[in-house]
Amino acid sequence: MTEVTTSVNEKEWKSFLDSCGAASIYHTPEWKLFLEKTFGYEPHYLFAKDENDNITGLLPLFYVKSKLTGNRLCSVPFSHICGYICSDDSKDLLISEAMNMYSKLNANYFEIRDLVDSNGFHCQNSFSTYILELSSNSDETWYKLEKKSARWATTKSKKMGVQVESTKHIEDLKSFYELNCITKKDIGVPCHPWKFFKNMFELMDEYVSLYIAKYNGEIIAGGVLEYFNNSVLYGYGAANPDHLKFHPYNAFVWKSIEDACASGYKYFDFGRTSYDNEGLINFKKRWGTVEKKLYYSYYPNNPESLTGNRENIKYKYGTKVIQKMPLTVYKKFSDSMFQHFG
Repeated sequence: MTEVTTSVNEKEWKSFLDSCGAASIYHTPEWKLFLEKTFGYEPHYLFAKDENDNITGLLPLFYVKSKLTGNRLCSVPFSHICGYICSDDSKDLLISEAMNMYSKLNANYFEIRDLVDSNGFHCQNSFSTYILELSSNSDETWYKLEKKSARWATTKSKKMGVQVESTKHIEDLKSFYELNCITKKDIGVPCHPWKFFKNMFELMDEYVSLYIAKYNGEIIAGGVLEYFNNSVLYGYGAANPDHLKFHPYNAFVWKSIEDACASGYKYFDFGRTSYDNEGLINFKKRWGTVEKKLYYSYYPNNPESLTGNRENIKYKYGTKVIQKMPLTVYKKFSDSMFQHFG
């Protein structure tokens, strides 16, 4: 008989993930610890076990308290897709137990970042991700890229002298953090706090890497890549706006793809994009990607999201205020606000 527990040892947890093709980096114990340490979210992980005490399912959950966005039970913050991974026998049991937990916590709503077609959940598609299938020979992957855009810009960047390397040095990560602050401020949204990247590289070392693009020895752009099973996820990217003419995004993205091919990864995931961000969608399509729609499920319904609609008057006003902030004020503002939007 299958039962639900909230406690398992890390060895059996990881063994289950290794055997589950649907598992992602967001299901790992490292991601759980990372979110706990960085934002203080309250974890409520549910594991299904069979009569032989073997794990047959997992639903990772965090209780996020926020006066700004509402108290919510979420699977899981700062993921672009993450829901239950389990056998058919365990699915209903995990969802039922999660609903009981939701009621006990008296949360405003329950969000699972995957498709849930039962228990009164309402599904919504506001994002897609874009995935490039990799070949072991990077030359084969290269010719999947659009010739007059992605390939052209990548080649031009190299000819202009941009150099790319993979690094985990703390000083390089600090430089990337500064670029990320500038990039997000220009967009008009809160940026990731320094502790976000610092904790990620300390706690998830084997799963992450930073690629930096340099021109004349100066770091002009960078991207954080996340690795799990047969996939690489382009998680976070930023660049100096004064050096975009050197096409640094193309430079470090292609280098990370080349390395992924050489290491035997099968897929390169460009990450979540909202449908009103046409510029970013076009950038991702030029890499020979295939669109995958993302479905998020909400109970009892999806609250109105300030960040989910770029045409919202509140969103437009908020971006203008952020863009005018001095950088030091903006960083402190982001440190206090960012955790509400996970």
